[in-house]
Amino acid sequence: MKQLFSFLFLVFGITGTLQATHIVGGELTYKCLGNNRYEFTLTVYRDCYTGQPWFDDPASIGVYDANWNLVKDERVYWDSNSNDTLPIQLSNPCLVVPPDVCAHGTVYKAIIELPQKTGGYNVVYQRCCRNQLIRNIIGPLETGITILSYVSEEALKACNNSAAFNEWPPVAICVHEPILFDHSATDPDNDSLVYRLCTPLKGATSIVPTPQPPNPGPYLEVDWLTPPYNLSNVLGGLPLSIDANTGVLTGTPNTIGNFVVGVCVEEYRNDTLVSTTRRDFQYNVAECGVPTAAFFVPEKNCANQPVTFVNQSFALSYVWYFDWDNDPSLISTAFSPSHLYADTGSYRVALITTPGAPCADTMFQTIQVNSFHIDAQLQVNLPSCDNNGLAVLALDQSQDSVYGVGSWLWTLTGPGAFIKQSTQQNPEFVITKPGSYKVRLIAVSNGGCRDTANYQFNAPIPRTDSLRQLLSICAGDTVRLNSGAVPFYNYLWTPPAFLSDTLASSPLAYPSVTSEYFVTITNAFCTYTGKVRVEVVDTGQVAVSADPTLIYPGQLVQLNAVFPLPGTISWSPPGLVSNPAIDNPTSNPTTTTTYTARLNLGSHCVIERGVTVIVSPPPCEEPFLFFPTGFSPNGDGENDILRLENGFLEEAYWAIYNRWGQKVFEANSPADAWDGTFKGEPQPAETYGYILRFVCPGGGETIKKGNVTLLR
Repeated sequence: MKQLFSFLFLVFGITGTLQATHIVGGELTYKCLGNNRYEFTLTVYRDCYTGQPWFDDPASIGVYDANWNLVKDERVYWDSNSNDTLPIQLSNPCLVVPPDVCAHGTVYKAIIELPQKTGGYNVVYQRCCRNQLIRNIIGPLETGITILSYVSEEALKACNNSAAFNEWPPVAICVHEPILFDHSATDPDNDSLVYRLCTPLKGATSIVPTPQPPNPGPYLEVDWLTPPYNLSNVLGGLPLSIDANTGVLTGTPNTIGNFVVGVCVEEYRNDTLVSTTRRDFQYNVAECGVPTAAFFVPEKNCANQPVTFVNQSFALSYVWYFDWDNDPSLISTAFSPSHLYADTGSYRVALITTPGAPCADTMFQTIQVNSFHIDAQLQVNLPSCDNNGLAVLALDQSQDSVYGVGSWLWTLTGPGAFIKQSTQQNPEFVITKPGSYKVRLIAVSNGGCRDTANYQFNAPIPRTDSLRQLLSICAGDTVRLNSGAVPFYNYLWTPPAFLSDTLASSPLAYPSVTSEYFVTITNAFCTYTGKVRVEVVDTGQVAVSADPTLIYPGQLVQLNAVFPLPGTISWSPPGLVSNPAIDNPTSNPTTTTTYTARLNLGSHCVIERGVTVIVSPPPCEEPFLFFPTGFSPNGDGENDILRLENGFLEEAYWAIYNRWGQKVFEANSPADAWDGTFKGEPQPAETYGYILRFVCPGGGETIKKGNVTLLR
């Protein structure tokens, strides 16, 4: 079970682009479901402009016992389908919120079974790193976050529910403005709650930014940048203070910047501490300023078109008056509205920011709405077309007998999202692909009016996408030039030798040596010239080899194919080579194998060549067969057992004898191993004798005797 919500998060005083910030806060709470099952809710916040990377998917929630032994590692996956936005609210309507700021938050939910346990459990999530602009701690980029929930032994016995904060604190506060925020929490068990400021905890580092599972505790607290910051003075100015009984947080910051803050709520039952909920968050202190009314609108406008007003001020509310002197009922509360005036004339426009507040401000501007006179017209000529493309000459023929034409915006669109624009009066465009094109002209008069004209045409450019510049054939083969060509143009191919038809759109070519063919494609407007080179492959230059061609099982073979032209290759059997699509793969065959390289050197030239690698049984001697002279069964994971090292024996028998000739181990398979015990008892460290009898591939039998040393 999981949720995601995103919200705006203010980051003030930032200039430039930040790359390494991420975590800005979080908390972890739980709810008892009965039968030792608990639903944990993990809330994590990240800076969405400068935060890298995205939310963990999955997030790792670690469960540790009281001695920090890992009990469980819960992986909770992220769901991006549920979103919400946290509104930005400032207590003073005269304050201004800077634009273009953002942060995201996500909620993970996991149901975890926690059996009764002495000392309870620590449930943990860790991440790196914090915002690099944080001012009150040392090294924020290397200071991660630990979000911790302690489920005490008493909480387990009582099926306790943790206290949960009711509201997330404001993401933006203003410098020199008093803070008054209710940090109160709700406890389903009606326990006594005590609030306090607490120091946030460090977490993961940039070396391992996402530990899975989280690192075990106990965890260190963040290092306050002293002076002037500490738990008694988190923001500067009038220090933060929280009412222990109500959770109301107060203070007045005097420094602009980002600050880490921690708040804890403790849960008491019968004077016994049952649980603590920790909240780690980031305050962003800014110079919020006072709104000033400002907007832009062209002085001259056209009667048949809406006038657009561009708001250049920042406030919580706005009122626009489109005809201040004559009709005060023409108003809007939109940020940047548009208005269509019913008649021509002169109008005085007013914008009031934060109306009704002491900081309200007003701006006036007079605009002119003129009669419509402009008539947009255009003409399109196609003066030339060759290998460089088709020239498109756009000619303006617009008229405005009253004000005159003042500006032009041309837009040429075509196939494949093609688009070109120009503000010249008579621009020239160049296009290189056939298809349908549209020319649009927006002409604007000096009186503020505009009109639009359009012209659509099909570009008479010959289709040449089927014309390949290089083709390959094997000696004696035939290839079709310009396969898939459009037959509705005129074609002329030269030279005529070894061509089926010099006037065909796609003739057959059968040269005996590498040759070049030239083509001229024409229609009523365009002439295009192209060239096709036909490579005649000398198949005698193709070679396939293996190094070595005789190997023992387990040895590596280097395969290699040499061919004269670029092409594609495929080796078979494909499952036995490292990469069947390259010219020099490797292979590790266990039996004699023939490798075949299929070379596709062009449209009609495919050649196959093969090479055989013989795999011979290895000799029954070192290094193919090895019996160690010692081992150390001390449980350190290295050389703990004695075994016959081989990869090919079919049968093997060996036995170990102590100094009195007593057989302490016997093996009947090449895979058997001795762990240094006899009848379940570890044998002393000393030298033992062995006898080894084995059958090699091919049936030869060998017997070997020697000593082996047992070390402890």
